[in-house]
Amino acid sequence: MTEAFTPFPDSWAGIRTEGLGYFAYSLTAKGRKTKADASKSLESLIADGLVQFDPVVYEDFLPVSAAGIFQSNLGDEAAQDFVASPNQQRFEQDLGAKVLNEFDHYAGIEQASIAECLNTLSHAEAAE
Repeated sequence: MTEAFTPFPDSWAGIRTEGLGYFAYSLTAKGRKTKADASKSLESLIADGLVQFDPVVYEDFLPVSAAGIFQSNLGDEAAQDFVASPNQQRFEQDLGAKVLNEFDHYAGIEQASIAECLNTLSHAEAAE
């Protein structure tokens, strides 16, 4: 098992650099006091100590199959039909709402946090 996971990074920085996770970016204390060129790369801003990152905490969404299992415990025939053919469309119909695509959702969190950092840095008043 150890050999199988050897190629994977074991730090948040490594996971971020290799694009294996989603991260939320924010300004450091230094970044909140500094005006910076918004055209600088994110990597440069991190290296300069102006921006930091934290992993996005993945939420565990109840999958359709698990919902069917829970429903089947109720013992009615509809529950059995649900378990036999679980699918997102049926789940959304029963839920009464569309289910978010988690990858798009987390990428949106990441991109919004980067945009906020760049916007704030480009409009900040430099510390005196």
